[in-house]
Amino acid sequence: NNNDDTGEGHNNNHNSWEHTFQTVRHPISSTKAYFTNLSSIFTWGFLSYLGVVNFCILGGAFTLVMALGLPLFKELGIDASRQQLYMTMIMSPWAMKPFIGVASDLFPIRGYNKRYFALYSILIGLIGCTFLLILYQPNTASNAISAGPTAVQHLADLLVICFTCISYEGATLDILGEGKYSEYMRLRPDSGSGIISYKFGMSLAGSIITQMYVGPLSDMGYFHTLFWIASGLALAPFFPTLMGWIPEKKRSSQEPGMTKL
Repeated sequence: NNNDDTGEGHNNNHNSWEHTFQTVRHPISSTKAYFTNLSSIFTWGFLSYLGVVNFCILGGAFTLVMALGLPLFKELGIDASRQQLYMTMIMSPWAMKPFIGVASDLFPIRGYNKRYFALYSILIGLIGCTFLLILYQPNTASNAISAGPTAVQHLADLLVICFTCISYEGATLDILGEGKYSEYMRLRPDSGSGIISYKFGMSLAGSIITQMYVGPLSDMGYFHTLFWIASGLALAPFFPTLMGWIPEKKRSSQEPGMTKL
């Protein structure tokens, strides 16, 4: 009887350890299966591109701009109603997403529907970041306040234009990525919603990290440092876009209905 009890106890311990191992291993194996399934439908280049855009632009630069707007306007002494007007203007490129998507479909540039639209949007975002770095130095806000309300409003207007350029980059890259994975999903209805979960997961991860440092740095008045970070984030998709990580076939001007720019 003692031997039977010992054997049964050994089996129970073995089963317990096996169950624990399977529990620990499950997230790893399920994540591996998830990415294996994604890569069987979407190329690794496109998944990398989508990850960079959503992590660095939507979760990074755009989140930084939206989080930075209110404390920056507060430092300049902008009233609440004008702050709301400015934030609405910064968000305006996102209302243009359908028009950007249609334009990229109707007017391929050098044979590509998406590549050069994406590159131009990155250029616009970098122009916005460059002017932010030029316009806003450590003493800029205090100098504008000393110069009077007109100087403050002019500075705020210019900052909003720069923020809108960064927002335009985010909106354009977002709609171009959505358009491409929608093509895949139409061709492969069995793909499910995995790619959408991946997109929002990368965006959320970038947003969480961005929110962790934007608040403390803005409280300390390190706006110029944040503008440098935004510049690096805005530049991140340039190389993947230039190298054609958005999978698309170059179109010929001889194709029916082709309008070439």
